[in-house]
Amino acid sequence: MTFLAPWAMAIAGLAAAGVVALHLVARQRPAAYLLPTARFIPDQRTIVSRVATRPRDLLLLALRVSLLLFAGAAFARPVLSPTRGTVARIVLLDRSRSVANAADALARAHALFEGSAVATVIAFDTSATVLTGDAWDSLAAARRGESHGSLAAALVAARRVSASLAQRADSIQLHLVSALAAAEFDDAIDSARSAWPGFVHVDRVALRPDSSSGWRLDRALAVSDQLGPAMASVRSASGARVTRLVRGAPTGSDSAFARAGATVVRWDTSAAQRVATEGLAVGDDVIVAALGRRVLGLTGRVVARWADGTRAAVEQTVGEGCMREVGIMLPAAGDLALHPPFQRIARALLTPCGIATTDVVADSGVMARLAGTGRSAAPASAFRNGGDQPTPLARWLLAAAIVCAIAELIVRARHVPEPT
Repeated sequence: MTFLAPWAMAIAGLAAAGVVALHLVARQRPAAYLLPTARFIPDQRTIVSRVATRPRDLLLLALRVSLLLFAGAAFARPVLSPTRGTVARIVLLDRSRSVANAADALARAHALFEGSAVATVIAFDTSATVLTGDAWDSLAAARRGESHGSLAAALVAARRVSASLAQRADSIQLHLVSALAAAEFDDAIDSARSAWPGFVHVDRVALRPDSSSGWRLDRALAVSDQLGPAMASVRSASGARVTRLVRGAPTGSDSAFARAGATVVRWDTSAAQRVATEGLAVGDDVIVAALGRRVLGLTGRVVARWADGTRAAVEQTVGEGCMREVGIMLPAAGDLALHPPFQRIARALLTPCGIATTDVVADSGVMARLAGTGRSAAPASAFRNGGDQPTPLARWLLAAAIVCAIAELIVRARHVPEPT
């Protein structure tokens, strides 16, 4: 057991020592002698103080000392200390569409759970769910999510659970079992990661591959192109489907190319004359940036919308393939092309019609920031500050102090002075 305010206990101990010292000072009336001149002495009581060899009124002394010590211990805020050397463990299990083999990820999380005496598992996709020890069978039978996971939501849930684990352990380890897809890192990841004071042990599982054979552009884009950074992480295999990117109006050869089973995307990314802060949504990805709009001439299925609901990109079937028109104009300057949310949107708009956007692994710098520096676990004291669980011990100590105070009043009222 430890005290959060030990100074209160120290003050109570000093006060109790002072009470003992006062009880060693014996105050009594001196002996009376009959003298002829006694009539000239004023008629009043005379009290003489002296130091006694043992305290007087032991019952009162015990009650007063107990009163001070009980009150001091109550105000010192006692808490039960966890067993020394105990390390708790939190396992974050990715259950989103990004994981290639859900059974393998589940087996790794189960091994980490069984290896710790105090452990908690949090399964997450777009939201996080805290699991108990008997939920493994139901989790294995449950379907995983079909959306990208949110690492920020998982970290927030781990921070919330750690407050209860801190009462039973000295330190807390955080393990992450995830595919670490780039789409799982959103704008809230930095603030959620800064709230965790320790290292994050990352166990990366295989990323779910695309359902098709992959895709590529018919002409590679330069890195200096506004869409170049988005395409730098796309890796295509042999026999991949092809997308042709055109900046101006499509020609007859472009239409023939689309009818043969390919995809033609018209996206004029030249600098917009007028830009404004716009919200743009493509699938699960949403960005707010300075963008320009261009009127769309093509009709068909809407694949992107502005925040006000108007069309930002549409696609239309042509023969065996399709043609897509994008009405998003990019600013001439800025670092928008380097932002992961925009890169995901750009890849989705350049992906051939009929297939899903390929997930890509987050870059090494992002994963390094997620893991943190060092290898130390988070100290449990970081989660107990300002959020200690109330203990009934303090209330019982305060009640004992009140009982001693009442008993001291009763004993003092019935006290008969010792004969002198």
